Amino acid sequence: LRLLEVFYHKIYKIFPLHEKIENINDQYWTLRAEEIPEEEKNLGPNDRLIHVYHFMKDPLQNQQIQNFGDPFYLAIREGETLAEVKERIQKKLQVPDEEFCKWKFAFISMNRPDYLQDSDVVSARFQRRDVYGAWEQYLGLEHADTAPKRAYTANQNRHTYEKPVRIYN
Repeated sequence: LRLLEVFYHKIYKIFPLHEKIENINDQYWTLRAEEIPEEEKNLGPNDRLIHVYHFMKDPLQNQQIQNFGDPFYLAIREGETLAEVKERIQKKLQVPDEEFCKWKFAFISMNRPDYLQDSDVVSARFQRRDVYGAWEQYLGLEHADTAPKRAYTANQNRHTYEKPVRIYN
C-alpha cells in the first residue's frame, strides 16, 4: 500500500513507509491509501511513473484548466505510444468506448496543454527530471466531468464539506 497526499485533484506527495502518522497534516489535504499496481512494482531503468489528471477547460475563465476527479500514477515504458497508453488507461478506469473516444490527451506543463496524437511517444515528453513540482508536468485527460454534483442545502449544517474519516490506533 501507499499513502498519497491529494490537494485540488493533484497528487503532491507519496508518504515514505517510515513516516510517523502523527506527523501527517490532514487539515487541508486529502489522504488516500491505495494498493500499488503490479506494473509499478517492477519498473525498468527507462520506465517512468507519471502523474495523470482529469481536466476540462473553463470557458468562463479564459479556457483555464480545471482539474477534477481522482488523480493517479501510471507507469510508462520507453518508446510506448499514446495509443498503447490510452488502451491501458481505458482498461484501468473502465470507461466505455462510446465515452472514451471523446477524450483528448495532452502533455501539460505549467498549466498549458500540448495535445498528443496516437502515434506520439509519451515517454519523450517526460524526460526532464528537474521539474520544480512533479504535479506541474502531467498527462492530462480532457473530458467532461460526469460525476454527480452534490447539492447542499443552505443551513444543512455549518460546514459545506463532508467530514473526514479518522483512524485512531
